[in-house]
Amino acid sequence: MRIAIDFTAFIPQMTGIDTYMKQLVSNLAKVDRTNQYRICHNHEDRRIFTNNLPGNFSHTSLSARPRLLRLISQQVMLPVAASGWKADVVHSPSFIMPYLRGSARHVLTVHDMTSFSHPHCHIALRRSWLYRRMVLASLRRADAVVVPSRATRQAILEFLPDLQPDRIHVTVPGIGEEFRLCDPASVREVVARLKLPQPYILYVGTLEPRKNLPALVDSYRRLVEAGAIKEHLVLAGKLGWGYEALLKQIQVPALRGRVHLAGYVDQKDLPAVYAGARLFVYPSLHEGFGFPPLEAMACGVPVISTRSSSLAENLERAAELVAPDDIAGLTDAMQRLLTDDTLRAKRQGQGLEQARQYRWEQTARETVKSYQAAMEMARG
Repeated sequence: MRIAIDFTAFIPQMTGIDTYMKQLVSNLAKVDRTNQYRICHNHEDRRIFTNNLPGNFSHTSLSARPRLLRLISQQVMLPVAASGWKADVVHSPSFIMPYLRGSARHVLTVHDMTSFSHPHCHIALRRSWLYRRMVLASLRRADAVVVPSRATRQAILEFLPDLQPDRIHVTVPGIGEEFRLCDPASVREVVARLKLPQPYILYVGTLEPRKNLPALVDSYRRLVEAGAIKEHLVLAGKLGWGYEALLKQIQVPALRGRVHLAGYVDQKDLPAVYAGARLFVYPSLHEGFGFPPLEAMACGVPVISTRSSSLAENLERAAELVAPDDIAGLTDAMQRLLTDDTLRAKRQGQGLEQARQYRWEQTARETVKSYQAAMEMARG
């Protein structure tokens, strides 16, 4: 097969979708030396692939970073490039596929359906009629749809009940090998260089409404006011949107000097930042997969998250899980994991075991099966 992958949605300050795209290409290169691949990327990302791919991979600059140029590239340049290269399969790994599909089969990755289930948690573009119409049209027209969890599969079928269930392939992402137990000296160096307070409770992710951070801050404030906690709270991630109320919330007198915005943490430093934390808390309302809790587990940190969507699916029996709106439950879970050494050790061991199950090479192998399934549909 000749497989073209649209890499133009990639952003260097990686979030979950960018991690998925980069790891998928890297691991396809490890596990598949038979099929031919063409990576279609933005001009700014060309150095990612220079001298890093085997002989059955090639890459080409198809667009540039600005959103409008990427949209034009996705809808116009990608079909032309794929046709000129005689691609058998085109993989669109970020929600939307080209309207002009040509003769190639199409595989689409949809990471979540929160633009439909939680529109108030998204920017205007992602909750717009046009964007959501494009996502639904792509789902209907794709030969195979790859999703990261059973929760996302179920959400798609709720919004598109007429979609054939066997076209939706649950392909679980992996956790990068860099997320592992870290050398204490390297952890101290990174924590000191980034000027993080010690000890600290950690959250990693974009600061936006869907992450439900006001619940975390409210629980943390209760512990501070009760004199039950010495740890600082570190929120690590770029500012997304709708964060103004959160910034106001952390300015109350009880939290001054206790809550710290670390900004976006570079990937090379992230494992040490996880490892330096006493506790990792991820109170998200809904996730299609949710990398940070599993990354924290792989670094040996006990985790609290929410009993919702894929988080319950991935973290059950390895983390403390509470309902997204249960502030008292979250407060209690934080206090117990900070003070009960037996519980901490239990959750650390369970987390390490859970994280070991998520391997990118297996993700890549399952994705190749989706390419093959799309081709079988063409023959059928």
